[in-house]
Amino acid sequence: MDLTMHWDTGIPLATEAQQDARIAEVMTDYGGSYYLAPAMPGADRPLHPLMAWWAVLYTLSMLARYEPASWTDHIDVNKSQHAVALEALLTDALIAVPRIIHRTLNEVS
Repeated sequence: MDLTMHWDTGIPLATEAQQDARIAEVMTDYGGSYYLAPAMPGADRPLHPLMAWWAVLYTLSMLARYEPASWTDHIDVNKSQHAVALEALLTDALIAVPRIIHRTLNEVS
């Protein structure tokens, strides 16, 4: 599903470059598209995609490590309604995370 938003940049007669800069301030570039992402309390920028992936994968790894029986139940397609979604998430992570790491390293170097 796509969402198209139109809002005032707050800059009278803003140029396209100013509009792009404003979008980059409030949205997160992920794979060539912009997404709304939450910001942590006190942060002036949205959560970076690498940090979002880290949080999700770290949480799942803690579940797998410290609650193996629960993890096994969650990934069993015969027992859990979340198993297919978890499998898709982990499959996507195999492709997305290395790309994000590469892009982030290129941005800071």
